[in-house]
Amino acid sequence: HFGSRLTSQVASPRPPARALLPDPWSTPALTAAMLASRFMRATKMIVGISVKDIVGSSAAMKKALFFAQPGDHISAIHVPTLMPEMMLSSMSDPGDASEDALLALSNMPTKAGAAMMEKMRQVADAEMALTGKTINIDYKVSAPTSLVKSGLLAACRYEGANVLIIGAGVGGKGSIPPFVAQNADGVTVCIVRDHIK
Repeated sequence: HFGSRLTSQVASPRPPARALLPDPWSTPALTAAMLASRFMRATKMIVGISVKDIVGSSAAMKKALFFAQPGDHISAIHVPTLMPEMMLSSMSDPGDASEDALLALSNMPTKAGAAMMEKMRQVADAEMALTGKTINIDYKVSAPTSLVKSGLLAACRYEGANVLIIGAGVGGKGSIPPFVAQNADGVTVCIVRDHIK
């Protein structure tokens, strides 16, 4: 009797368990849950923009767009250098300068940063048109500071950045990339050198 029962069980195999349940990867609810999960863990990227390194800044913006996925956010941030006192001391008598002249001198770094942001906007728009991606990007110029390196890290903390992407500096020899690589605690740092030959 024992052998005949075993034979009858083998003769009529059960359908596989997978056939009894719907495919969990094809359900709309799971797809929606995966999409919601992606948005909840969306990446906040900062692209450090330098007026001295236009090529590197453009490469950093392109790299950020290459990494970006739907739901991610990119902030292009320029931290201008505070007007060096040397420029004022080179004037024969800074006290003789009009208020308008001093205001124009002090606004130069911010105006240069705004022009650079327009250039970055053009780079980003062209790259998104090329790749077909649509990523939310904002462009910001911070207050001028004499400590640009620390100012960039402060901007990352303020923005709640997960990733900082910067160019390597003029000729790949900038001083900011090694500084942020050593000091950007809690942030993934990407130094773009693809364009350096």
